[in-house]
Amino acid sequence: MNIVDLRAEYTTNLLGTEVRHPRLSWRLEGAARQHSYRIRAAASEAALASGDLLWDSGTVTSDATFDIAYGGPALASMQRVWWCVEVGADGATATSAPAWFEAGLLVPDDWRGEWIEAEDELAAADRAAGVSWVWGETSLDARPHAFRIDFNAPADLVRAEVLIAGKDHLRGVWINGVKSPLDWHFDWDTYLPFWGTLAAYEGEVKPGHNSVCALVEADTTGFFPVDGGAFAALIRLHRTDGQIDRIVGSAFRVLPDPPAGWTQAAFDAAGWPGVVPSTSWAQGDPRPTEPAMLLRTEFTIDRPVAAARLYATALGAYEAGINGRTVSGAILAPEISVAKSHVLYQTYDVTDLLAAGANALGATVADGWYASPFGWRIERYGFGPAPRRFRASLRIDYVDGTQQWVTTGPDWRIGTSPILKSEIYDGETLDARLAQPGWDLPGFDDRHWSPVKLGVAPDTRLVAQTSPALERMTALKPRSIGEPAPGRFVLDFGQNFSGWVRLRARGAAGTTIRLRFAELLNADGTVDQANLRLARATDTFILAGTGADEWFEPRFTYHGFRYVEIDHPVTLDDVEGVVVYSACVDTGSLHFLDAPLLQQITDNAMWAQRSNFFAVPTDCPQRDERMGWMGDIQVFLDAAAFNMDVDPFIRRFLMEARAAQREDGAYPIVVPQPLSFPDVVTAGWSEAGIILPWQLWQRYGDTAVIDENWTAMEAWMAFVARDNPDHVWREGRGLDLCDWLSVDAIKPDDETTPRILCATAYWAWSAQLMAEMAAASGRDAAPWQSLRDSIGQAYAAEFVRKDGTCGNGSQTSQVLSLAFGLVPDDRRAAAATVLAANIRARGMKLSTGFLGTPYLLDVLADAGLHEEVAGLMLQREYPSWGYMPLNGATTMWERWNGDTGDLSMNSYNHYAFGAVVGFFWRRLAGIAPAAPGFSRIAARPLWLPAVGRVKARFASPVGEIATASEGDDQRLTAFELTVPANAIAEVELPGSGWQGVPAIGNDVSTRFEVGAGTYRFTR
Repeated sequence: MNIVDLRAEYTTNLLGTEVRHPRLSWRLEGAARQHSYRIRAAASEAALASGDLLWDSGTVTSDATFDIAYGGPALASMQRVWWCVEVGADGATATSAPAWFEAGLLVPDDWRGEWIEAEDELAAADRAAGVSWVWGETSLDARPHAFRIDFNAPADLVRAEVLIAGKDHLRGVWINGVKSPLDWHFDWDTYLPFWGTLAAYEGEVKPGHNSVCALVEADTTGFFPVDGGAFAALIRLHRTDGQIDRIVGSAFRVLPDPPAGWTQAAFDAAGWPGVVPSTSWAQGDPRPTEPAMLLRTEFTIDRPVAAARLYATALGAYEAGINGRTVSGAILAPEISVAKSHVLYQTYDVTDLLAAGANALGATVADGWYASPFGWRIERYGFGPAPRRFRASLRIDYVDGTQQWVTTGPDWRIGTSPILKSEIYDGETLDARLAQPGWDLPGFDDRHWSPVKLGVAPDTRLVAQTSPALERMTALKPRSIGEPAPGRFVLDFGQNFSGWVRLRARGAAGTTIRLRFAELLNADGTVDQANLRLARATDTFILAGTGADEWFEPRFTYHGFRYVEIDHPVTLDDVEGVVVYSACVDTGSLHFLDAPLLQQITDNAMWAQRSNFFAVPTDCPQRDERMGWMGDIQVFLDAAAFNMDVDPFIRRFLMEARAAQREDGAYPIVVPQPLSFPDVVTAGWSEAGIILPWQLWQRYGDTAVIDENWTAMEAWMAFVARDNPDHVWREGRGLDLCDWLSVDAIKPDDETTPRILCATAYWAWSAQLMAEMAAASGRDAAPWQSLRDSIGQAYAAEFVRKDGTCGNGSQTSQVLSLAFGLVPDDRRAAAATVLAANIRARGMKLSTGFLGTPYLLDVLADAGLHEEVAGLMLQREYPSWGYMPLNGATTMWERWNGDTGDLSMNSYNHYAFGAVVGFFWRRLAGIAPAAPGFSRIAARPLWLPAVGRVKARFASPVGEIATASEGDDQRLTAFELTVPANAIAEVELPGSGWQGVPAIGNDVSTRFEVGAGTYRFTR
């Protein structure tokens, strides 16, 4: 017997935790059933071995192997605790190897060091000029607003830069009466509120009198709540002595419905009123992109080191290094968060990076999520105010018991980096000519660098990140290369994924190489970026001209792509695709031996998950969005938790959901969201705040996640109940997306299923989940069950007709009603018949959208409608899951008609419809939790002759579960099952005649239980 995989908070060797009593877990191997455990914990590995303990649980008679709270003294800051577990099983005992967990900085006073700014002089001066959002007197005014400024440029003018932004539609920019081409096509007829960061507009500015004009329109109606117009401007006037004069938007005048000729240079606008601060939600800093900066300091080690930890964070993104070596493989740290509430910090074990004598600690600081243009509104600093800042504390523990701290402060120095731009959506630009070799090594001459400026401490908390970091997970080689146009080389990786490419190139100094990323190709073979909307998705590499191979790999951006177009000669060996995502461990392997189409769907969903488990669970990795949509992950987590170990990842996301929750209890639909993003709710999205904790508890046996979220979940339920006393959700439904992207919808949110039905169904299901979680966590479940019963009764009266038709009879109406147990028992069969008839009338095709699709096959299977289940799964025509891979998809599409749908909202890497893979696992492979954490396993395989054999392996919290099914064109004939130690499988096989089993059943099914072991059941 072996005790393996010791974890704290579901993490191996948990570093930097803020949980003072972490939940512990382990797995057994080579035993049938645990009957007792004993946990010992100590302050060191030596103390654990000698018996000098902090905590001894004593022998506990229990088969529990997870969700066991550490019972020693509450963790102190930076304390490491070593622990082991002794298990009694099958009449024997065994003791695990030791493991550890370690606390981070638990209170603000533990932090040492100051925030230091990371911006260059140009950006600092722009910020000091006071660029802000302005507008006219009336915020919600649909009239076109003319903005104009007349100014005198100095006689020694060298050049001028005119930078403009307008919300919601910038119609034109005129410089001295001449219209400048728009940087983007801002005046799209779309429901998305496009505007953005200041963009440069070309025009001649001369010494003496000049004019700059802009025409902007605000939305006063729209898909999202409207909030009024906004305008921003920055004019830089460069003089011969290097001085830059600045004019900002607050100096402009404004007039709605301007008269003819208002853009002409000679027009007199002196009588126009001045602008006023915009009252819209625009809160970001619209200033243009700024380069990444280098920060450094040196320190001395003069005696033997026992251990060292670096605690670091940024308002922006950073990559830290000691003595020329990065401290971690983490990408884009700190990851996106609700920065008004908290910013994440990271803890690194850097003991092995230190050296005797002189040492150097450095950091490159770039935009990251905090400062990059982000969200549809493309605002820089959308999560908090400028400038970028960095904070770090290096703790060095010496063997002699003394301690040294190296912290950010006025002794640090700042220098320029070769990274000229690094934005999440637009990509990274690196000029290798500007590299400063050795800048992060001791002894570097930094006298030409400047002392840092101390920054203002943000009004937010610093919270430890212990969830899996973003990392380079694997590499892909391109499968083909072509030159569809002279000098444009297009490489196809054969797989859509998130990350970037690593490029090798040679050329003269100053040679500029551009890499453009896309999911699609134009008819002529060049890359098509149309569906990326405002994301430029372009990396740029400027060669140093060393005469040798030069390598380029970005560090502070990412792309979602299959194709890359490079405007420089390359070969297949010069390019490598770097796959990046949050380092959640793969846990599942599912194989369809006779159904290659289902195998491709399964694989596509896995790649969509890899691409979108990117700091938070995002909707897509490629366009100007990449946000944590709550509805997408609530429908997909069932599948996701089979594919990967996701408990810490989703718990971190739930922390963001709690932080973003409104005071009235409403959960948002996107988490985290920029400060200017519409603050709205919607049924099926906001309930992720309840559904995700329930799913994690079911899959991992994690009751801590219930406790963490309970107050927030209660607040959400109170929000819904407050204005809906008759238990039908009529009021306060917010954006009301309903069954998003259903097949019959012309616009994505068309009401193909009654919105009130969708909302009330989710309210009922949420009440049911609250009752279950209350019971599991020692709370009173009765009020929640009573609420569920009341909603159920109201729902049946409002939406379920006697003939089984629910709502308007749409597939989603039927599916949600049946899936959530809202159809009275005497009408369930009829309701399923209505659903099946609809599917058959469409030619064995579905019509469901985001909310109906995840439950569709389960509802049919529960009703015994296996022909419809198989027909939908194996459907090859539109609309279907199979239509996607048969038309070239290597990930899941956002829309059923992704190949023909509206390119302004058409992601080819979107996991929501991949929720079907959860059904594959639970019903076809026969692996599902019958009790939280898989301590009991529901092994109930559904045999579909058209699908054929299915094999699966799943690394559950209690160990590996494996199944394999075989059969003929009539029935299941064999089922193999591996049950891990300390688990019991509840097996249900179709029909009778099974050999060697203690059958309890009838001709419909045979039911029995088995413990740990490997079995083959035949008939």
